[in-house]
Amino acid sequence: MSGWKDLLLDTLKLTDEVKRLNKDIERLESHIIDVDKRLVRLETMVEIVEKQQLLLSKQ
Repeated sequence: MSGWKDLLLDTLKLTDEVKRLNKDIERLESHIIDVDKRLVRLETMVEIVEKQQLLLSKQ
């Protein structure tokens, strides 16, 4: 009978661990999205500066 009890306790522990890991993944996903948005803004700024320099060099 204790085998079933241990199995049930292990299952509950694993379930809690999976829930904790899912929360960590959601937090990391949110952080990655924020970093991606920043990167896109930086890329846009670099493209703008490159085009401005090109226009200025042609004058």
